[in-house]
Order: sequence, then structure tokens, then C-alpha cells
Amino acid sequence: MSKKGRIPFIKAGAFVVAELDPIVAFVANKGVTLTEGLDTTQKADMRAYMSLVSNVLANAELYVSWVDRTTYEEVTMSRYGSVHPWPLNHILTKQKRQQIHRRLKVLGWKQKSLEEVYNEVEHCCSALSERLDKQDFFFGKRPTELDALVFGHLFTLLTTPLPDNRLATIVRSFSNLVKLCQVIERDFFERNNGGSSSGNGEGDYDKLEDLNQLPM
Repeated sequence: MSKKGRIPFIKAGAFVVAELDPIVAFVANKGVTLTEGLDTTQKADMRAYMSLVSNVLANAELYVSWVDRTTYEEVTMSRYGSVHPWPLNHILTKQKRQQIHRRLKVLGWKQKSLEEVYNEVEHCCSALSERLDKQDFFFGKRPTELDALVFGHLFTLLTTPLPDNRLATIVRSFSNLVKLCQVIERDFFERNNGGSSSGNGEGDYDKLEDLNQLPM
């Protein structure tokens, strides 16, 4: 549905807006903002942490999905190619993998070992956990774009089964980050979806509490 092939995206009437920054700008033009209560210093801090999340968690997810051979062969190949007929599924998946490899090489991530990637994720989560501390959200009692961005990445890591679920295990070691995901899920998804989950209806999604055991 996203013309750019990027997520997240929203559909508002005739408009389809993809990626977080354009979405934030789009809704701001409609008079909706999550940062009106933040001062200049807090906004700068928020952008710095958002950059950390994008530079670490996003690249780690790409690395595990497209560079780690086990995950690529057991999960990514079938998942990415499933919407296309043969042989297009193999051709497009190979092209996408080459594209991701080039990107990660430029960013200095392709050369990393899997263990180094896990360490980067752990350091990132540690910094986020320290910033969140015992607060409901990163900047007090109201969520900001940072909370939305962190939720998107961490919820995915917690609920996506992989051959090696070390990423989920790392996230689970930071209880306040897991709690943040649970609070956002409860307050903004269950409320807006009538509590439905794990079904076939539009708006259904995987809930953390529906899993007998989060991936280890």
C-alpha cells in the first residue's frame, strides 16, 4: 500500500504518507503534535534518541533479516517472496538482499559479526532504559514521537519468532521497556481495536499478553 515501499505509513483520505518524519509533518499540518509540551532542550534530546533508535535498531533488524544466513534462508526468503509468483519471488528477493547489503556496507554494519550486532542492540536498549527510568513515557506522562518509534521497533522484536530470538531476549532484559510496550499497546491499540487481536479481522494484531511465552 505504501508507494515508497516503506513503513510505517498512514492513509488519510486520498493521501498515503510513509515513514515517521513525513507522518509527523503531515499530522502537524493538521494541527496535531505530540511535542507541544516539550521545551527546546527536550526536543533536541528526543531527536537524538530517535536518531539512536534509527541508527541501531533499524540497522540491526536489517542485518538479522538479510545478512544472517540462517534467518534469511528460514524466514526472510519465504516471507518477502510469498506475495510474488515464481520466478519473480526469487528475483525480487535477491535484488532486495543486494540492496540491503549495499546499504549496510556503506553504513559500516555489513562488516559486523552477529555478536557485535547484538551488543549494539543491548547498548541501545540500555541507553533507552536509562532515559525512560520509572516514567510512563520518555518525557513524562504523555507519549511523544520517540515513544511511538521505540514501540514500533521493540514490539516487533518481542512478537516476531526467529530461528535465534536473542534480540527479543535482549529487549526482555529491560523490564521498563517491555512495560512501555505493554502500556502503549493497552492504551492506544486495544482501546481503538475493541480489544481484538490475533484474528483475521481488519485491525487485528499480535498482543504481548496473548503469547504464552515471549520468544526467548
